[in-house]
Amino acid sequence: MRRLFLIFTVVFVAGTVCAENISVVTVDIWSGLTYSGVLRVREYEDRAAREFRYDLLSTGLSALAPDIIAIQDANPLPAYVERLSEDLGYDAVSAVRQAGVRIGPVGLPTNLREGSALLANRERTLTQLATRQLTGGGAGNVAAFQFGAASNIVAAQLQVADRPVYVFTTRWTPSPHANRDRMRSLVDRYNSGDLSGTDLLDLMGEAVDGGDRRLEEAEKTLVFINETAGRAPVILMGSFHALPDSDEIELLREAGFVDVWQVVGRGAGVTYHPSANTNIRTFGLSPSDEPERIDYIFIRGDDIAARSVRLIFNRPTYGVFPSDHYGVYAELRIDPAE
Repeated sequence: MRRLFLIFTVVFVAGTVCAENISVVTVDIWSGLTYSGVLRVREYEDRAAREFRYDLLSTGLSALAPDIIAIQDANPLPAYVERLSEDLGYDAVSAVRQAGVRIGPVGLPTNLREGSALLANRERTLTQLATRQLTGGGAGNVAAFQFGAASNIVAAQLQVADRPVYVFTTRWTPSPHANRDRMRSLVDRYNSGDLSGTDLLDLMGEAVDGGDRRLEEAEKTLVFINETAGRAPVILMGSFHALPDSDEIELLREAGFVDVWQVVGRGAGVTYHPSANTNIRTFGLSPSDEPERIDYIFIRGDDIAARSVRLIFNRPTYGVFPSDHYGVYAELRIDPAE
């Protein structure tokens, strides 16, 4: 009788779906574009420098071997993501965010097809879902009609712990920040002679407008996620360009999203560090030297929890960083559906 009970117990446990731990990464990989130019967007680097950064990125991701990767500012799409997914042996979905005016392969600027992507270990059965434009003119893998900045959100589904998990990545509008400390910093730069009066007003206006635009993007992000995922577990990753105490991030928290760094991270978690990152310093990519945490991994749902989180790609190789942003790596636990 005891032997029969043990056999029954083993069979029952073997047939029970257990919680799974998965690892996820988000990184804004930096296209290297200046976003100026009509026929062709000017580039900060030569081809050799871009290839070296790509090698640092792909080698680093291969060593980490995360289950899911979210990347932003990939250019050109889909070629960049096809190359990366082949090098890593992952499945991938991607969507163009910004491409100027384009029909198929023909358009201006000729070298602008930038966007975001989700990659996953092939055992996870990655399925592409919808993509939604958040702000700016329409863009896609086939056509685009844009004369300014734009943002979108990419959705996919995969299987974890025998249940669907919805994964999203987005890149919101970058701008100076309109909080008190940043505004005071701009005034200090004006008083020291580093900024002209016109530059001061322009940067302040850009900060206010950027915050308003990101708040609109946050609202549309929530609508899209709710329509797509319902009450299923959600992972939202990306380059949000918003500070942790901003109205945009607070809106996500109020909607039930948990900032993984806030609950299990150590330290400030800075992902954009103008004084430390040589890519930012060399090319003057930031008007400020203030370090910022603007890249996030969020989770939502009763059956998903954060276990650990850390920064990646935050140390140089021969003085070069893979991007102008640091990446974020997290380990999550997904519980099976009841």
